Amino acid sequence: MKMIVAGDLNKARSIVDEALSYSPKNINLLRLSGDVYLQQQNLDQALLAYMDAMGIDPFNTSVLNSIGSLLLIMKNQKDANGFFLAAHQTDRKDAYAAYNWVHTSMHLSDWGFFEKLNDILRLGDDTPLNVQPFTLLAISDDPGLHKLRVKARCKILSDAVKENRKFVRSSVVGRKIRIGFFSGDFYSHATMLLLGDFFELLDKDRFEVVIYDFGPITDDEHQQKVKNSAYIYRRVKELSEHELVQLSREDCLDIAVDMKGYTRNGRMAVFAERAAPVQVAYLGYPGTSGLGPVDYFVADEVTVPQSQRQHFSEKIMYMPDCYQPNDRNRKQPDVVPSRTELGLPEGKFIFCSLNNPNKVTPAEFDVWMKLLCNVPESVLWILAPNEEIKNNLTREANARGVGGERLIFAERVSMDDHLARMRQADLFLDAFNCNAHTTASEAVWAGVPLVTKAGNQFAARVAASVVTAIGCPDLVTETIDEYYDLAYKLATEADTYSELRLRLQDNLLTTPLYDSESYARNFEKLMEMAILRYEEGAKPKHLMVREKTSTS
Repeated sequence: MKMIVAGDLNKARSIVDEALSYSPKNINLLRLSGDVYLQQQNLDQALLAYMDAMGIDPFNTSVLNSIGSLLLIMKNQKDANGFFLAAHQTDRKDAYAAYNWVHTSMHLSDWGFFEKLNDILRLGDDTPLNVQPFTLLAISDDPGLHKLRVKARCKILSDAVKENRKFVRSSVVGRKIRIGFFSGDFYSHATMLLLGDFFELLDKDRFEVVIYDFGPITDDEHQQKVKNSAYIYRRVKELSEHELVQLSREDCLDIAVDMKGYTRNGRMAVFAERAAPVQVAYLGYPGTSGLGPVDYFVADEVTVPQSQRQHFSEKIMYMPDCYQPNDRNRKQPDVVPSRTELGLPEGKFIFCSLNNPNKVTPAEFDVWMKLLCNVPESVLWILAPNEEIKNNLTREANARGVGGERLIFAERVSMDDHLARMRQADLFLDAFNCNAHTTASEAVWAGVPLVTKAGNQFAARVAASVVTAIGCPDLVTETIDEYYDLAYKLATEADTYSELRLRLQDNLLTTPLYDSESYARNFEKLMEMAILRYEEGAKPKHLMVREKTSTS
């Protein structure tokens, strides 16, 4: 069902209800009724409508998929997984069901699908619209496949809108550049925790910042900081994509920055229609948009080396150090809980993986269990926020000859508590296909070394960028064997470990990673280069700030 304009929802509800009064057993009408309830945010009634449809035909894959998708919205991963699996078993060629089954399985640390993964990855060849790009990142380090899938989705998106390149704003010479940032994450969210004072640091004598916020109203300190630092702050959640494009054009933007991409509640259609003369993908989604009207992608030479440019539809804007912003003024915890308070053993080496569970695959878990076997006085501290994940990880550990008592499960906690507890880890073990991103910078901020393996796609190279920018490139490995060897060495050679941890702490405020001021200046340079190139009538090209700047 196509999205219904908000003002027409009541009318749609009336029409569907009237149709159902004549044909109450019509499965398509029941599904449509559920869709309307969903858009009205009446989730319970939507579920009842879908369940009524399933009662008529329990093997209808469209209905099973609808129920699974709704349960995901309701944050019921386990039951959603069951419905997607049922749809997949009913129709092995249903790409939507298969990919969502994989996605929910990863969130539950249930890896039974991996033996079928290659077949599932190929299902998107014929029905690319049914592949959510974000689901690919954790299960496949193949940037070529990722680009293929997103470009196919974008072709459908681009065909639905007509890009309009006619802009009337005058030259930026002698005036401020107006730059619009589009996101639903301008609140206490991982993106804002990275950005910190970024919007306040942008030079207001050279830039006018316009914020297009389509996220929740929280009025927390992060949202207030954004509001206070913006030249214009707009709440746009209720606007359609086309209306948002029209508003941004009325605001006479020079540059539109998409900070969501294919993450939850992203609004790619805005950029397909083109909101500004220059459009930039930044920070939110760790991969190419595949969308022609998006001109640039912000990266660095570690995350997108020259050999990987071919996997981006955008030209690359190269930040001189790390593409990821970090907040130099991020608070250090006032109180650090003891290991005993965290349920961690005293006197043992604490390997940790506080990544989201959906990033962990059997490949890295094999290595982690090998480390536990060969470093007897060690445990793995791993994020497992529900019993399903704990049971699945314990089963996987047992299958590899490791007792469940060697796994210490961490719950989800507030960001302040998370940053405080991180200090009790000895070594962070990174995931392969989709690295720690925000979590990587949190680890090094806490003084915890992080061992990573640089992969092929952007998402698999972020942690390498983070530790390189903080002056510890020796924490980057290229192969699984090198990854294991380095982690084992750090866990068993006390002097080597102590030297590295001391260097990490010493480098915290003397290397580029947390040099927020220089980061803002370099970002500004790239934006200026892009808009001036546009005004010269030149096509986008790869842009680079040559000199590495530091204000430390």
